[in-house]
Amino acid sequence: MGFTKKELVEFLDGLVELASEENRASAVLVKERFLSDFEKSYGFEKEVMTEVSKLPPHYIVAMPDSIQEEIRQKVIAALTEHGECTPENVDRAMGSKIYDLEDLIDIREYVRQMEEEQRKKTEQKRRGGR
Repeated sequence: MGFTKKELVEFLDGLVELASEENRASAVLVKERFLSDFEKSYGFEKEVMTEVSKLPPHYIVAMPDSIQEEIRQKVIAALTEHGECTPENVDRAMGSKIYDLEDLIDIREYVRQMEEEQRKKTEQKRRGGR
């Protein structure tokens, strides 16, 4: 059974979601390392790479600690405002993807930062592949 790159990324994202909250950051890093090694070993044709334009989901636990703390404070404030601030709800929110919080907090700045980081990584890969 073969996978397109998009299918492979979706499959690995599904596996990452199965990881416990404590292991999610590690699972994201393992997934990214696997994809990087896979690309180096097998490569993808340029058409396939441009076809996958959707950014991968960005888990909050994979973000820098300072950004995680900033998001945590905004989540706590929003949950408090809605009367739903419990440790479980905060933990659930912090273990999710940044896109899952768009109804709770303004995620535009964080998405912009992650898109910029992703663009830089892609650019570095292109330079390194030449």
